[in-house]
Amino acid sequence: MTVRIGVDTGGTFTDVVLYDADSNDVYTTKTPSTSPNFDEGVLAGIDKILTETGIETERVSFLSHGTTVGTNAVLENEIPELGLITNDGLRDVLEIGDQTRPELYNLQADKPPELVPRRYRIGVPGRLDADGDIVDALDEEAVHDAVQQFAAADVDSIVVSMLFSYLNDAHEQRVGKIIEAETELDYTLSSAVYPETREYDRTVTTVLNEAVKMTIQDYLGRLDAGITDRNIDVPLNVMHSGGGIFGTEQATDFALRTVLSGPAAGAVACRDVSREEDITNAIGLDMGGTSADVSIVEERDLVRSTEGEINDLPINTPLVDINTVGAGGGSIAWIDAGGGLRVGPKSAGADPGPICYGRGGTDPTVTDANLVLGRIDPAVFLDGDVQSAIDRARSVFTDTIAEPLGLAPEEAAMKVIQVANAKMAREIRRVTVERGRDPSEFSLVAFGGAGPLQAANVAQNMDMDSLLIPRSPGVFSARGLLRADIRMDESRAYTGTELDAEQVRIEFEHLDSTLRERFENQALSEDDISIHHQLDLRYAGQAYELTVSMPNETYSVENFEQSIEQFHEQHRQLYGYAMTDEPVELVTLRAAGTVETPPLQDEIATTDGEQVKRYRDIYFADQGFVETPILDREALSVNERVEGPAILEESGCTSLLPPATTATVSRRGNLRVDL
Repeated sequence: MTVRIGVDTGGTFTDVVLYDADSNDVYTTKTPSTSPNFDEGVLAGIDKILTETGIETERVSFLSHGTTVGTNAVLENEIPELGLITNDGLRDVLEIGDQTRPELYNLQADKPPELVPRRYRIGVPGRLDADGDIVDALDEEAVHDAVQQFAAADVDSIVVSMLFSYLNDAHEQRVGKIIEAETELDYTLSSAVYPETREYDRTVTTVLNEAVKMTIQDYLGRLDAGITDRNIDVPLNVMHSGGGIFGTEQATDFALRTVLSGPAAGAVACRDVSREEDITNAIGLDMGGTSADVSIVEERDLVRSTEGEINDLPINTPLVDINTVGAGGGSIAWIDAGGGLRVGPKSAGADPGPICYGRGGTDPTVTDANLVLGRIDPAVFLDGDVQSAIDRARSVFTDTIAEPLGLAPEEAAMKVIQVANAKMAREIRRVTVERGRDPSEFSLVAFGGAGPLQAANVAQNMDMDSLLIPRSPGVFSARGLLRADIRMDESRAYTGTELDAEQVRIEFEHLDSTLRERFENQALSEDDISIHHQLDLRYAGQAYELTVSMPNETYSVENFEQSIEQFHEQHRQLYGYAMTDEPVELVTLRAAGTVETPPLQDEIATTDGEQVKRYRDIYFADQGFVETPILDREALSVNERVEGPAILEESGCTSLLPPATTATVSRRGNLRVDL
């Protein structure tokens, strides 16, 4: 791979990273995101970095993209007109849902958005039993009538989700054939998207996949056309929520897997930089313009899940375990009805953005608060691409926050920072303390355009004593796109009642065959594919399960016993107890195939540049304004130490070292901060 480009689209900015393997140089840039036509911002970012570096398009050999298009489609409820074919008597499963409540004791809680209107949900006769055997034959005439009804109603596509199809997909496959024969409508089968238990989760996941599919297909089509117009002759890779990349065909077929595309790229970059710095356990804090994403690296690998939630709806797909909180640089500060200070979740976004952008923003944000505190220099803010309006920011802060709270403008701005930090600390507590993890055993890895300004105080709030600020943190997620492995995941419900080594072997062979076929469709060599197996286990009678690894591929009794021991230990860590004498059930088999992407070989060079650019008064909570050195981070050399307080400036990001902290520059250019 000669020249690699990664483009990450955020809610505020689109970040671009280019790696030239011939020179081992890394180049970065930013451009505003262009909602709702995000492809325009992506193409503008590619044009900008190629122009800045003078690299010809013919040298580009790898292009990877993290997108928010799928996420936005679900959050904004941009659901096309869909038809649903299911079993007779099950047409209301989307409304009935399950026993999950957003607020346990609130009888007035809002229900999730309606995905498919009741008039477009049709049940047809035909039934399987709990073993996957046919009890009632499929009524093909009823299927024909349903398909014709949808065609006349002018729905955009059809979703098919039938009871126990994860055990036997014969009925769903037959419905699909009838749809193909009688209409030109697109359709999705639940047995293809999510062949696992729980009909409500499976139906929601399949409906959302089809809804996002149409949006993603249109978006990637426009993006592919723009890339071709620029004579970039390489396939476009898309980051998926499982922490890997796949091709546009896979991204379209499994569109729901793109909903955490951007945050997953940041988590991958967090994992890789942790390994570079020999950090075993890390917490990734990706604070951008709209929100902050928290991910976990445990025992040098990402913590993943198969269950998530978006817009109060369950999504069951392989994903990196990421928690999001509405605390970004553009998050708006406001006073609630009780006179309390709040931050977010509403954001000023990229347009008009914070007041200091000078684009007509009128609401005070976290970025404006940092500007009032002197932490951001308006003269170098974002390399001068954005004109700052510090006087107006200070005035608005005084009128809307400081005076209602009876504080000076700087004190009010400090309170806004503290509230935002508390929100992020609370989210870290949810993925650590509430899950049996001690945050003091983790290092905080802070990135995103706003993360390094807040991270030291967030870490101190969580009693963490180490912080890592990676190189080029403002575009760190885009860097993860250059390093992510090609990865695909498959799953299959286990049909047996007991653990049977031979049956498990046969099931895994089926999954492996499906994975290899998908890789071959992307012209990837079978010799480069590595496949890892996992088991979903639970105690007999439990409603939910935990995912554990298979130690090796021998499928022996001893092998299963190791997995069961791992399950007991994981259950003990998560819930505080383990029932080692109780029988354990196997629910789902999982296989993940990967093709490794070569690592980046860039290291920073020793420089003799001037480090201290100037001094500026910076406001700290306990000391007020303190004269603080402003350093050029790119002028720092390997093993150099920086004592706090200090501000480190670089393209696209500013880092803050509070008093009584020390940072050391690693050979990779990362800052290891001792708190």
